[in-house]
Amino acid sequence: MTALILHSIESALMSLSKQPALARIFASLAALSVTVCMAGCTNDDVQLDETIDALDVDPTDYIPASADGPAQNVPEPNLPAVATENTEEGAKATLEYFWEAVDFARLTGETQNLELVSSDNCDFCHDFIEDWEATYKNGQWAVSSGEVRNEIKDVWTDFDGGYDAPSADVLFYVTDPAIDIYGSDGQLAQESSGSDDATEWYALMIFDGTAQHWRAEWIGVEELVDWEDK
Repeated sequence: MTALILHSIESALMSLSKQPALARIFASLAALSVTVCMAGCTNDDVQLDETIDALDVDPTDYIPASADGPAQNVPEPNLPAVATENTEEGAKATLEYFWEAVDFARLTGETQNLELVSSDNCDFCHDFIEDWEATYKNGQWAVSSGEVRNEIKDVWTDFDGGYDAPSADVLFYVTDPAIDIYGSDGQLAQESSGSDDATEWYALMIFDGTAQHWRAEWIGVEELVDWEDK
């Protein structure tokens, strides 16, 4: 469109070369005005395009953690409906949610999701919760290389109330990502102790009849389990 207008202006100027000087002056001024308007419109178009591009950035997009700062807009895990069922599937779904809540706590310092599925008797749960709440209160944050991966190996259920409530003993594997801790100055405060190797863990899950969902009563690496008490 711009090229077409410029071509028309050039043609008009050529045709005016045979006109009196005064007419040529007025025509030249008119052509200059058109050119200036075109330049202004072009600049406005560029600015409008930049504005549109800026609007394309969604302020709710997930931003991973880095040395520059903690993660932003971390998706919050949702407790699946099956976790409210007094079944083996409910226990397994709750355990999977438990590790999603672990990831969320590491990236945000928010532990309410983990508390939801942790028993008052779960020492690992409460130690983990306290540590990560303190980390973020101190102005530190985690940079993770990925998510926790877990794979359930075996499940033994007892719905007759052997633990005064329906229960499920779960043996499973955990692969923990590398987790680095950064301070408020952006410096590495604690280097990762994570590994790509799978570790065997054990969990005792209890169905909370009052809350109507499962909780972790005990959870930890399998080698710490006293199987004679099970």
